[in-house]
Parts: sequence; structure tokens; C-alpha cells
Amino acid sequence: MRHTETVCIVDDDEAVRESMRALVESYGHDVTDYPSAAAFLNDLRDSEPGCLLLDLHMPGMDGLELVELLRRRHIGTPVIIVTARNDARQAQRLKDAKVFAQLSKPVTDDELIGWIERALETDRVAR
Repeated sequence: MRHTETVCIVDDDEAVRESMRALVESYGHDVTDYPSAAAFLNDLRDSEPGCLLLDLHMPGMDGLELVELLRRRHIGTPVIIVTARNDARQAQRLKDAKVFAQLSKPVTDDELIGWIERALETDRVAR
């Protein structure tokens, strides 16, 4: 599987996906977005993104389940979780899954872009 510097956004809310996509593209990054974890997994055949921006709470497979699946497949893409709801049990599972960052909504543009830049740099170094 080849690595890319693409930022992948997985969120079931179309307005959120479009907003995040516009923001990340405005900083010069390639972006691919998906409405669900299943759609992302269906497209994850030939290349591994440089960074994955995930909503934690989605219908079907949620963001945490997706990260855990990726880790079982030995896919180490840096993952940034964005959520409005936090709890201690999930926080431990996110830590165990080696999530790069967990951000609480609302997140500022500068904070989000800063974490994406750090995640992409971490991915570059890891390769």
C-alpha cells in the first residue's frame, strides 16, 4: 500500500464534511471525504492517507471502531478524532488505539489545521 499526503475526512454530516474540506483545501492539502466508515474502507485499497480526520459518532461503524480496525490491519495513519461528546471509557480506548489527537467540538480552524499539519509531519517522518 502506498502512502499519500491526502487528508481523508470521514463524517456522516454532509455540511461538516464540506466545511472541513473547504478549510483543509484552503491550506493547500489534497482532501478526500467520505460519508461513512464503510465508504472509507471501500476506498482504502491502494493508498493509505497521510492523515485521517474522523467524527467519533456515526451510524454503522463509528470512528473508534474504524480506528481499532485500522490498527488491527497495521495501518498506522495518524488519526484526529473530532467529537462533541467525551467520556472516560472512550478516552481510554482512543488512547489504546493510538489516536493522534482528540478534539472537542467546537474546534477552531487554527487548532484543526495545526493538528492536521502535525499529523502529516508525523506521517512523513514515520515513512
